[in-house]
Amino acid sequence: MDNPVAEASFDCLDRDGRQFVMTIAIGDRHMISTDADSSDVGFYIEVEPIMERRRQAGTDSLSALCCCIELVRKALKIFVAHGGVIYSPGSKLPIDLDDFAFQPLFGLLRPQYTDGNPNPYRRKDG
Repeated sequence: MDNPVAEASFDCLDRDGRQFVMTIAIGDRHMISTDADSSDVGFYIEVEPIMERRRQAGTDSLSALCCCIELVRKALKIFVAHGGVIYSPGSKLPIDLDDFAFQPLFGLLRPQYTDGNPNPYRRKDG
């Protein structure tokens, strides 16, 4: 992305246990003609490597950025729903997908339930 206005990176595990860094960028602001008298503001969104580059627009830059963040949130929720895990950078603390700034979740569970790497397909019976 040439002109990002927002960027973030997260440590991730895919559903098969492969580690990677997810990079999110919103930027490359541009105008979109809607009719003869008005135009909307657009931004491009990159969520690498899980999503193709997309464009999102709004009636002004604030609404366009809000739409972009919501689209990013949906992409991350889909990734997690399919067995992926998204951590706060440099930690094993999963991010809160509903938090306005994707802050990590911590301090609620005992360490024995959060230590080690999660395996979404492993279940213990009994």
